[in-house]
Amino acid sequence: MVTKLVRMSLLMLFLSVGTAYAQTDAAREKEREKYIQKQYQEYYDRIDTYISLLKVDDFKGAIIKQKIDEFYKKRNQIMMTEVSEYEKQPLVEQLKATHFSDVEELYTEETINSIQRFLTDNKAEIKKLQKTKKNN
Repeated sequence: MVTKLVRMSLLMLFLSVGTAYAQTDAAREKEREKYIQKQYQEYYDRIDTYISLLKVDDFKGAIIKQKIDEFYKKRNQIMMTEVSEYEKQPLVEQLKATHFSDVEELYTEETINSIQRFLTDNKAEIKKLQKTKKNN
C-alpha cells in the first residue's frame, strides 16, 4: 500500500513538473517574441527619428531609410555566419564603406559622414543631430 502511494505520488509529481515545464517553455517563447518585436519597433523608431533630423527631402530620406535597412540586414547575415569573430568585423567594415557608394552623389559629404556615424553608433548620432537642431 505504501509503495503504491509512493509510486502514485511520484507519478503525479512527474506529470505536474512536465506540464509546468511546457507552460514555462511556451511563456518563454512568448516573452522572446515580445522582446524581439519591441527591439524591431525601437530600431524603426530610431531610423525614423534620424531621418527626420537630417536635412534632406522626403525622397532622399526614403532612400536613406531603405539603404540603412538593407545594411542592417546584410550585417546580420554576416554576424550569423559560422565565420570567426575576428573575420566578421572586417567584413562589416567593408560593407559599411561600400554600401552607400551607389548613392553618394545624391548627398553631401556631411550627410554621408552622418550616415556612417549613425551606422557605428546610432544613439550618439541622433543626440548630436538633436543638439545641432536646437542650436539652429
